[in-house]
Amino acid sequence: MIQFELHYSVWEKGKGQMNRVGAALFFIMVNQVQQVDGCWQSSKGDSSGASNSSGESSKESSRCSTPVVDSDRSDRLREKIRKRIDSGDRWFSLEFFPPRTTSGAVNLISRFDRMGSGGPLFVDITWHPAGDPGSDKETSSMMIASTAVNYCGLESVLHLTCCNQNKEKISGYLAKAKHLGLKNIMALRGDPVGDDWENEEGGFSYAIDLVRHIRSEFDEYFDICVAGYPTGHPEAKSYEQDLRHLKEKVDAGADFVITQLFFRADTFLKFLDDCRAIGITCPILPGIFPIQGYQSLRQLVKLSKLEVPEEITKVIEPIKDNDAAIRNYGIHQAVRMCRVLLESGKVPGLHFYTLNREVATMEVLRQLGLWIEDPR
Repeated sequence: MIQFELHYSVWEKGKGQMNRVGAALFFIMVNQVQQVDGCWQSSKGDSSGASNSSGESSKESSRCSTPVVDSDRSDRLREKIRKRIDSGDRWFSLEFFPPRTTSGAVNLISRFDRMGSGGPLFVDITWHPAGDPGSDKETSSMMIASTAVNYCGLESVLHLTCCNQNKEKISGYLAKAKHLGLKNIMALRGDPVGDDWENEEGGFSYAIDLVRHIRSEFDEYFDICVAGYPTGHPEAKSYEQDLRHLKEKVDAGADFVITQLFFRADTFLKFLDDCRAIGITCPILPGIFPIQGYQSLRQLVKLSKLEVPEEITKVIEPIKDNDAAIRNYGIHQAVRMCRVLLESGKVPGLHFYTLNREVATMEVLRQLGLWIEDPR
């Protein structure tokens, strides 16, 4: 748990943004949860407004206790997406990953505040099995996503991978997410922590199994997102087979799709047309990665098993040691690609892989006219 002195110092640093950061971190400290009688409960009272042991009403501190979950789910993310599509109103969303350290959590929550001012429709938080993502640690995926929605006011999507996990553990994570007020899940298979794939007894082999489990155990509570691969999943036997697998995930209950990154607009537009041709009708959001550095690009394409087009490598190889030059090129390349997507009339929204950085993504959004400029 973060030391209280850290929370207090952050809280006292000033008005506005840092106070919001302090409030968010304070939430992390007091909202530690424990499983009691098979149900997730807050360890710090409730939000009913009843008096606590000191005689003070808990209404004043209800933000630091159990989030209020709206049972009717009238503000569903999938409905927000549909409304934007129907209205023709363009929008964007942002992906972040959980930090490794407490100071990283401070910085990330502050970044939520700055980037949230631009008006993203939602943010999503990745899930890394090696980093204890479902725990109560201030750096866990679960707590970062909870802080984003409960204290930064951002619609949040929590990634959840099912690789090497049994059904009981998955159900526990989902119950905890629901308790914390999280309403959206990105259902992924994920990669094994080690080098080799091993089936978990009583577990899941594919993302479709996780989608089915969520719908079976939690009905329509969660909106579900799944991943799409514009060039096909690297483990699929063929591009066509991978398209069929995507349709199966949607048919099993997924509400929308976010794609893997790509480098050419026509790659996504072909994928989109191919999806529509086989009956995938749900929203499909293109995953946009503004190139921000040579090493980060190499690492990401290695993890994604993608090839960088020759026209891009020819530009960045001579400037690979100049981070500013590569970032400027990445902004230019992303803006150009996004304009083609938006002008196609088929793409109402863009999903950005930020790598927890803000300069490049914000500049791309400004040049596209998508940044609201409504500082909090």
